[in-house]
Amino acid sequence: MYDRSPDGSDEEEDAVVLNFCPRFVFVSNLCLICMERSEEACESCGMVSYCTIKHKKQGWPKHRDLCKVLTEVCTNGGGLSFLPDLTADDYRVYRLKLIEIAERRLERLLEPWEKEILLYPRVCCSCRYFSKALRYCPACGIELFCENHDGKHEEWCRDFQVFRRVLFMQHRNGNVDPEIPDTFQDNPLHLPDNFDLLMAQLYSRSTYYCNMDCYTYCSLSHISTIPLTTLYSMQISCQDWETIDTFVVHVIGAEFQFECINLHMWEKFFLHLLPNLKHLRLMFIGPELRLPAVPLDLLTAVKICSACKSLDRRVNVSFHPGKFYHNFCRTKQFIKPNLVCLFNPGLYRETGFEGRDTWPETIREFCKIKVPVCVTSYTKHEIPREIIRIKSIIDVETILEPERNPFASIKPDRNFVSDDAAPLIYKNYYLAIIRGKS
Repeated sequence: MYDRSPDGSDEEEDAVVLNFCPRFVFVSNLCLICMERSEEACESCGMVSYCTIKHKKQGWPKHRDLCKVLTEVCTNGGGLSFLPDLTADDYRVYRLKLIEIAERRLERLLEPWEKEILLYPRVCCSCRYFSKALRYCPACGIELFCENHDGKHEEWCRDFQVFRRVLFMQHRNGNVDPEIPDTFQDNPLHLPDNFDLLMAQLYSRSTYYCNMDCYTYCSLSHISTIPLTTLYSMQISCQDWETIDTFVVHVIGAEFQFECINLHMWEKFFLHLLPNLKHLRLMFIGPELRLPAVPLDLLTAVKICSACKSLDRRVNVSFHPGKFYHNFCRTKQFIKPNLVCLFNPGLYRETGFEGRDTWPETIREFCKIKVPVCVTSYTKHEIPREIIRIKSIIDVETILEPERNPFASIKPDRNFVSDDAAPLIYKNYYLAIIRGKS
């Protein structure tokens, strides 16, 4: 949904309010109805579970048609019996193939939560053994173990506890909209190397800040990570960041639900923290960028406070959906950026959009501009592979070696692309900055 200012006055810009509920997220041993811990596995497929018989009956209409296919392919057909013998890469490919098989048999696409039944199946997290009699970790209630494994996963247990809490709160309360700290700086604010310190500074230890629960704080970090990672990269790589009055950012490979959905944050973290900045221009480009059915002028409108309006300060946004960056650079819409950002792009994966590897052309193009390029990744293992991929294509200088991003999201999510290395991921977890030489 979207709303214009109710009185049509000039005091505030037209604002877009996107009201949406987070989608249901499936976890194999959390109840399909209420997300509580559950031990009642489906008697047929054994791949979903319920906390009570009542919820099992309630969930049956939602699960029935897929249950038949899962039972035929995965349970009776033995489709999960040889998972322990697969390599990590083969295990990922096989799960995607199971989704294709299920969709063919159902003659429809699976819902996202239905895909998660196969992407994150009910198997032992140590050996991938499939059984209806698996035990779950008593602390986190997420990870499953067979009788041959003792349930130890100390390194990730606390993260899984947060993950479960986030899912439960999200399911019960819907989307959380944290109050954003709104402070005006007289002098440019140099970011500390720590999200917690920055929030404590901006909130000034307010009652709201001190009483914030973990789900709200995770959500705050999640909606802040894009502008704050950009600002952090700007301060590291742009010598004139304190005095510049116009700043252009290109976000490559943008996805609307992550990079583009909280545009009001940019005013709070750029215009309000950098008093000399008058004009921030954000350009979001990507072949998988899909815009909602909202008039474009409303979608790109960023609500500006009266103080910024009085000083003619503004945030301009443009979306360039369905475009590869190397093609966008040859259009009339192209404006040279001061900073290029690629958030969790997966440059090292050679099966990109529609199964094609189009990254080499894009890498050459953004390096040719010779401006700083911020690259992030989900895990410590991915970020060096991202930089190696860039360097294999073109000569670059490294401005910032790969490091933990102090402004990463702390909202956990499950990891599919490298789950053998880390079962959970955090968006923008690692960061590096490079610049093209040629």
